[in-house]
Amino acid sequence: MSVSITRKYPRCIATISAGFEKGDFLVREEKGQRVYFDFFEEAFNYIAAKGYSRMAKAEEGEWMDLMESVHASVKGGMKYNTGRLLMVLHKPLIPQRGDEYDNGPRYGEEPEMGDAAMLPMP
Repeated sequence: MSVSITRKYPRCIATISAGFEKGDFLVREEKGQRVYFDFFEEAFNYIAAKGYSRMAKAEEGEWMDLMESVHASVKGGMKYNTGRLLMVLHKPLIPQRGDEYDNGPRYGEEPEMGDAAMLPMP
């Protein structure tokens, strides 16, 4: 397996696939959640708003090959229609320093205290 798939930081992946009866495009994301859309732009905007971004082309190709191989390994074929995989996206599992929702001190760091700030009493 390539180094790009086995990076050292944890992350979540999501996919956009095509070819379904409920909607033309399917977004699969965390915890197996599936959301159907009639237009690709809606699917992409939905998953991008959740912090996902498209993988680099080479890495995306590796994931696509891996998923194709996994689906092909199921005896008798997959139980459900897997559609045609169009795009693989990813996002960090742990918030990165500098994100607007990650302003607090990290474990082992002292919190920043203003001149008049006091620590709460136990």
